[in-house]
Amino acid sequence: MEKVSGKFNEACAPCAPRIKERLLSISDDIKKETFEIRLRAEGALILYGTYGCGFINSDGRFSLIYPKTPMVVTKQEIDATLSRMCSFSIHTYQQNLVDGYITLSGGHRVGICGTAVNEKSIIMSVREISSLNIRIAREVYGVSRKILDEVFYEHVSSLIIAGPPSSGKTTLIRDMARELSGGFGCCYRKVVIADERGEIAAVKDGIPQNDIGLNSDVICGFPKGTAIMNALKSMSPEVIICDEVGTKDEIEAIEYGLNSGVKFILTVHASSYEELKRKKQIKMLLETGEFNNIVLLKSGRVPGVIEKIINCEVLLNEICRSNTFRSFSSNDWTNFGSAAEKTYKAADRDTAVYFRR
Repeated sequence: MEKVSGKFNEACAPCAPRIKERLLSISDDIKKETFEIRLRAEGALILYGTYGCGFINSDGRFSLIYPKTPMVVTKQEIDATLSRMCSFSIHTYQQNLVDGYITLSGGHRVGICGTAVNEKSIIMSVREISSLNIRIAREVYGVSRKILDEVFYEHVSSLIIAGPPSSGKTTLIRDMARELSGGFGCCYRKVVIADERGEIAAVKDGIPQNDIGLNSDVICGFPKGTAIMNALKSMSPEVIICDEVGTKDEIEAIEYGLNSGVKFILTVHASSYEELKRKKQIKMLLETGEFNNIVLLKSGRVPGVIEKIINCEVLLNEICRSNTFRSFSSNDWTNFGSAAEKTYKAADRDTAVYFRR
């Protein structure tokens, strides 16, 4: 309980004095269950957690019902909080503001809403900050055990973890790094974490603030594609872990690593099986043939709860089949040329037979 409360208190530390005082005064039980703190200019101070949505009364009491006199955050308090989060040098953090987030000491991530300053269609900076969303980093020990036991019972293979926001993807891969580098299956594997946003390990002054296991190395702040290539060149990793994969450069680096014999544990945003099927990066990753399973997490208040474990070969078959159906109209069979042949060969035999009728 004390460590969990400490994480909450750490996330509150840069807030303006009145907000910080109110947040620190709530009970440890509420702190333990809270994973987001939302500050909106001239709006109520709102908390989100396993309890749902919570509010702070003007006298400091916590309530699950919107109070008659809520604590209202002023624009000046938003500005003061942001200034503290940027170590009183907002100019230094302008690129972070453009990217839409700041990572605090301890791995807490702050989402930022404001008005873009454009110059020749390029966003140069952000002004008039209107709201901040503090996402509290959590360390949940053992949360990955069930997944590890189910999908790595014979040997470690490459794995994709998918889920909606706040489903615990980052919490899960942090625990996987601990387990895989710390003796899971009686093996201390060399793990490298490509921690572009500083959320997984929360490195400060070169020292990870979060427990990532005894045999893990962290490459922090680099674009994931660059971090992966650097790791492959110099760290001889057995497993590389990275969060929120999406760009072509990242996937090309992952493919290069897979061809070098390295295993990858990745996360992607997806709320359902159908959404997975529509994602280009999923198709690209599956076409490497190196991923056996995708773990789809439930949307909910408890991190790392499994919705289903998906066989990658089955999913790729479905993706190819749906792409084939979309490529041709029912009234145009005469144009079924070489491009179509290449497409349907990637699908299963039943689909190919259908098209030959």
